[in-house]
Amino acid sequence: MRELYPRRAKKRLRDKEPWKTLFFAVRSAPIQQKRRRADRYIFGVTVLLVLYGLAMIYAASSFRLSDPLGGVKKQAMYAGLGIILMVILPLFDYHSLLSLAWCLSYIAGIVLIGATMVVGRTVNGSARWIQVGGISIQPSELMKTALILFFSVYLVKEYRRLAEHPWKVFWVMALWGGIPAFLVARQNLSTGILIASLVFIITFLGVKDNRVHFLLMALGGLAFWFVLNNYKHLSFLKAYQIARIDKWLNPPAVVQGDPGQVMKGIYALSEGGLRGTGIGRGYIKRNLAEASNDIILAVVGEELGLIGICILLVFYLSLLFCIIQTAVKAPDRYGALLCGGVAIHIFLHTAMNIAVVTGAMPNTGVTLPFVSSGGTSLLCFMAEIGLVLSVSRSVRPESSP
Repeated sequence: MRELYPRRAKKRLRDKEPWKTLFFAVRSAPIQQKRRRADRYIFGVTVLLVLYGLAMIYAASSFRLSDPLGGVKKQAMYAGLGIILMVILPLFDYHSLLSLAWCLSYIAGIVLIGATMVVGRTVNGSARWIQVGGISIQPSELMKTALILFFSVYLVKEYRRLAEHPWKVFWVMALWGGIPAFLVARQNLSTGILIASLVFIITFLGVKDNRVHFLLMALGGLAFWFVLNNYKHLSFLKAYQIARIDKWLNPPAVVQGDPGQVMKGIYALSEGGLRGTGIGRGYIKRNLAEASNDIILAVVGEELGLIGICILLVFYLSLLFCIIQTAVKAPDRYGALLCGGVAIHIFLHTAMNIAVVTGAMPNTGVTLPFVSSGGTSLLCFMAEIGLVLSVSRSVRPESSP
């Protein structure tokens, strides 16, 4: 059994060459006689979620396109690539994958975000995508996965130092998580906040002393109260962001005019009732600008009703439960933090998307994992599941009674 918190090794020859140490950050796993099978339940539930998403993307986009299957074909292509990743990644030991990708993926994410700010494709006033040939890449989605990999290694390597100096975790979050969150927030505030939340929770799980986190939660509550009471006068908020907050805080005031995406989504949920109108028979979805993307849960509610939403939530809860189980049984902290980060990522996206559609928070543009259209998001989530499956092959065997 490998140490949960490895001690610093003595200086070796390769330690004198910093660029080489990147590939030796995680100790290689010992040779195993027989690795367990990857968790078939995680794989199966993920595939069911993707198929569920393809059906709802068809329902949400078929009437808008000259080719009714155009949206589904594009998403299915990314889904196929994602399944390949879910099959290939578990064949490798996750320690080797972390050693290779933990720092390089972080650097690549920062570079791509910087490139987006310079040559990114602008949609609705924000540059969020990079166009490569006929393919659009959203670097902020790649950055989330990169942060999970980075902190899965960094928090283990620096565990003892952070335990001795607990206040240094603030600078860890501010430097390694704050920079990408700030860069992304300049173009997409909600995604920047999501990245900051992801880093906050991962570090909360990965350090021994959480006093800094509790202090930041208190300060965050005060900041939230201040923004709600002064949002119209804050210079860093753009006009569309102020409008979204205004529509969220004062929904009755916009009913007589344009009700906006969130109110239309709530109407769609109420129209669906218990059983829904049936696949393809929804009407309110025709007035939703992003029906197949961040507001797709409204289409699920209108056409499949409360029953369809409950089935979807059961899939998510089952998937999260299995990932957390894998984290608990992981042989070391690397695997535990990797699985924990993936679970946090899926949970944050799901919770924020549901909160938007139900009117519990302003419109944010956060996708519903595995279900909303978006190739980069789907590939990143499925790659993360592939990493979880790699960890599941090394879990501790059940103790016999």
